Amino acid sequence: MRRLAILLAALAVVGAVALALRTSDRWPQIVSLWRNGSDNALDLSAAAGLRLEALTVEGRANTNPDDILAALDVERGTPILSINVADAREAIESLPWVKTARVERQLPNALHVMIEERAAYALWQRGGRYTLIDAGGHAIVDVPGQIGELPLIVGTDAPAHAFELFEALKAQPELMQRVRGAVRIGERRWNLHFDSFESGIAVRLPESGLSEAITRLAGLQRDHKILERDLSAIDLRLADRLIVQLHKDPAAQTAAPKPNDKRPSAAKSAKQNV
Repeated sequence: MRRLAILLAALAVVGAVALALRTSDRWPQIVSLWRNGSDNALDLSAAAGLRLEALTVEGRANTNPDDILAALDVERGTPILSINVADAREAIESLPWVKTARVERQLPNALHVMIEERAAYALWQRGGRYTLIDAGGHAIVDVPGQIGELPLIVGTDAPAHAFELFEALKAQPELMQRVRGAVRIGERRWNLHFDSFESGIAVRLPESGLSEAITRLAGLQRDHKILERDLSAIDLRLADRLIVQLHKDPAAQTAAPKPNDKRPSAAKSAKQNV
């Protein structure tokens, strides 16, 4: 340990001298000498035991360990003082699942990585492509298809608005558990699909007053079991009236005016009329 302390002190002195000489007109030559000297110093530090022997990772669940190693671009025996922890952090944060990272040197011979991973919040569908997104609308990774109970969203700007929609739905858990997907219409509003895309009820939500409309729907379900009715669509875009479309007779409605947008036939249908 005494030899290690002497080596570290020597490195500090060399660094201070180089800093003092930076204003010299011979700075280019000094830089060249310093580079050669720093390489030698790093070799000496590694010989003294300051070399990478252990790597630990905390917080990893979905990130591949090999991807972390590739991002760090280090190997056993690398002089630990040569590892730029800021660059290492940025490289790890570029990995798909990683939201934030911290890299610490633990002298004399260990590197510790702490990561916070993104949480999959919804599944974004674009044609035949499926992408996991987090609550902030950040695209994480593409997946083959439906995963677990994640809600499906469709629409160009759907990821940016999904959090607001599903947080409002979470306040009404009896509705949330029955939502099978949400289609963003004209980058302005949502259609919710309950129980099934193919044969369930499509609920047309307004452009504004999203939470109020969902609360209204929850009241209709609680008091009148409206989602159990033989309906294909419920239109909540007008606050002062309720428009429903019968499932067996798409032309039959209980109120006017006639809604303009049509119910999507399946999850693959992202094209909607306003």
